[in-house]
Amino acid sequence: MAAKKRGGSKRSAGKKAARRGGAKRGAKRASAKKGGAKKAAKKAGLRRRAKKRAVKKAAVRKAAKRTVVRKAVKKAAVKKAAKRRSSPLARVKRVATGVVEQAQSAVTHGVEVVKEAAENIVDRVSG
Repeated sequence: MAAKKRGGSKRSAGKKAARRGGAKRGAKRASAKKGGAKKAAKKAGLRRRAKKRAVKKAAVRKAAKRTVVRKAVKKAAVKKAAKRRSSPLARVKRVATGVVEQAQSAVTHGVEVVKEAAENIVDRVSG
């Protein structure tokens, strides 16, 4: 008995599958596979869009926070200025300390000048 052929042309197999509707089934499977790929691509696109939106929202939030911080800093500066104006005693104290510092530096400078003058006199007398 002759064994069945393996390999060779398979046209008849294709015809039989077509009669049974196998070709249609294969087409359905292929489209199903493609459909899955399409769905995945859509999901990936949606994910990208969602990421972009999230990034934009985060940027907007950061900008909003910055403006809030700036406003808070400005308010704090205004409050400090208002406090300084409101307390005349503090202003007097601040001005007085500044004047004292200037006086001290002037005195030390004056003492140095007097010492130099005294040295010059001593040199002239002894020389």
